[in-house]
Amino acid sequence: MDNQNRNKKISFRVTGEEKIFIEEKAKLCSLSTGEYLRRSAIHGIIVKYDSDKIVQLQKSLSGIQRNINQMARRVNATSRMYDDDFEYLKKVLEEIWDILRSNQ
Repeated sequence: MDNQNRNKKISFRVTGEEKIFIEEKAKLCSLSTGEYLRRSAIHGIIVKYDSDKIVQLQKSLSGIQRNINQMARRVNATSRMYDDDFEYLKKVLEEIWDILRSNQ
């Protein structure tokens, strides 16, 4: 696209610090500030995380970590791994995968 077709203007306000930050990022990319902002707006990606899902995932991971530690102690003490332990691990891992898949 050449500049002749760009006849619409968009403006927005930023703080002094934000302006300096944007200009520095544009300079690092060897772009003008306008070109940097245009490319960022058109091709950039905004990632929004669902914090409830992250907390749920952290709880699941924490739970499995505790249980793996308990299983390791039991295996070290008895030299035996129980079927219930495997079933628990499979269940928790499936829950974690469900959480991860739901964010796609």
